[in-house]
Amino acid sequence: KPAAGFLGKAMMARKFSKTYQAVVTPGAPDPAEGMIDQALRRDEVGREAYMRTCPPDHADAETAVSRYRTLATAPGAALMELSPETGRMHQLRVHLASIGRPIAGDARYGGALAVGGHAVPRLMLHAGALEFPHPSGGFKRITAPPPADMADLIEALGLKA
Repeated sequence: KPAAGFLGKAMMARKFSKTYQAVVTPGAPDPAEGMIDQALRRDEVGREAYMRTCPPDHADAETAVSRYRTLATAPGAALMELSPETGRMHQLRVHLASIGRPIAGDARYGGALAVGGHAVPRLMLHAGALEFPHPSGGFKRITAPPPADMADLIEALGLKA
């Protein structure tokens, strides 16, 4: 119970850091590394919920900040490393789409369903690492390699970092 309380407080204080990888199209953003500081708002369309960018003074605006870095490029695609500083629904997906670099396979926010002649059957976004303060001191980092289908696409496109 004490560990759960400690981790809950650390999460509320935004002491967790998350790192994602994504395949984006149609190539790397310019600049290749940076920050997207764009407020988001929830938009209901029928039974579906979407997030949209909006001015920070909009009545429903929620602050959203994402950092990005290009790891590798290929014709028509790029492998990106993403770190959200806030945790809004679909934040990385909407932020990348807002700079004209939607995530491959993201039909909801404009991502390509085929890249370089390869079908993209799902969202090419992967939670690669999570770092958080450990209840007994220090930090704990947990990592996971991309799933096989994403790793195969990265290799087929020549996006090895």
